[in-house]
Amino acid sequence: MTDPAAGQEHRSTPAVPAEESGSWLRGHLLETASALYPDRPPVVVREWTDPVRLRDPAPVGHRFLSLMAVGGDDRRPSSPGLQGLLDAFAAAGWTVRRQAPCGPGENEATARRGPFRARLYEGAGPGILTVTGWTPVVFPEEHLAQPHFTLSTVDVDTDGVLCDDCHGWGMCLLCEGRPYSGGSGGYGRCWCAANNAGPGNCVECAGRGSLPAEAMSWKRKEYGLPEADDGDTARRPPAENGHDSNTHAFTDISHRSCACGEFRCFWRNTVSEADGRLLSRFVGRCQGCAARRAYAFTLPRR
Repeated sequence: MTDPAAGQEHRSTPAVPAEESGSWLRGHLLETASALYPDRPPVVVREWTDPVRLRDPAPVGHRFLSLMAVGGDDRRPSSPGLQGLLDAFAAAGWTVRRQAPCGPGENEATARRGPFRARLYEGAGPGILTVTGWTPVVFPEEHLAQPHFTLSTVDVDTDGVLCDDCHGWGMCLLCEGRPYSGGSGGYGRCWCAANNAGPGNCVECAGRGSLPAEAMSWKRKEYGLPEADDGDTARRPPAENGHDSNTHAFTDISHRSCACGEFRCFWRNTVSEADGRLLSRFVGRCQGCAARRAYAFTLPRR
């Protein structure tokens, strides 16, 4: 479990003490995104941590995450969008990469600076422009290898959810990735070594650290939620009132929880016209039970 590279710093990464990595990331993201709209600073929508466990309920480390909206609510197609945000991050020393479009009119990208990561997203219409950044997992007592995923950072492109069995490590927690759990001279062979997952790998996720959305059907049934593949029905919820901007609507849903109790969700956004008003739709997949979540809001014209 010891990370041989734990003491090595990436050349492009500033020396940030582990206990300060979350605050450094927040400040750096705010400064970088502010270059895009100097007169309209980014809005910090939510900050949280992902606890990381091994075998015991008590966490052995935490990952710090920040979510912010960039550019306000009067962006037009000619306004700086994702490409402008990519240029700002590249100028700040991040390695950026565009992803395949995640929906009509939507764009997303990833950014990396040493152990720090960020997901950049632009909604359609134009919808909300967001930055989600996260630190590596900080271990206060010992240096451990980084897990494949934490609850907030499971790969949404594969509709994955965190493996409940290994908590994202991808390894069997009985032997901690070794084919032998104890003894000497090869005795104490771990039961996972004979499984098709391979020696030392988690049996449930075959070493990936994540499970497909369908694997959480039992959890959705427990809370009376529809199946994960319910198609476009979740994209057409009744429109709510009460928000004067798309940023306020986004802040609202970012603090709402799924029926399973989990708030973590990568939100997608589309803004369109309906009956002379703007209609903002948000859709995402719960990262706790993989249920589709969706909201819609009517917004005043700008």
